[in-house]
Amino acid sequence: MESDLLVRGGVIVAFLALVWVLSDWGRYRARFRRAGEGLHLVAPTPPTPVGPPIERIAADARRIRAEIKQAPPGAPVARMRGWLAAYDDVLVSACERLGIEQRLVQLAPGPVRDLERERVERMLVRAGFPLASAG
Repeated sequence: MESDLLVRGGVIVAFLALVWVLSDWGRYRARFRRAGEGLHLVAPTPPTPVGPPIERIAADARRIRAEIKQAPPGAPVARMRGWLAAYDDVLVSACERLGIEQRLVQLAPGPVRDLERERVERMLVRAGFPLASAG
């Protein structure tokens, strides 16, 4: 009789423990994963990229670069400055994602920044970043 009571109590405790773990499974799973990584039993999780995908950055760079190159001679200065600022932002994003050093954010608009933009473009192309359109 006493052993029957102990078995029933054990089943109840096991059931409650199971419900407790299942209700918070995500947290326990993360803990088990970290413990497995710490003991080198599980491969570490790859880092999650921050920001837009590199393909989208490349498409934006090609699109904005094409707009700048195709601008008519009488295009408003404000529009050109806006396109150049947007292009610089995209180049900076690409450099951050690929680990390339750049100084575009530190330089004021002018000839020195234009030279830095060309240097950054060359570095990105060397790294395999597609700036020219495929067509």
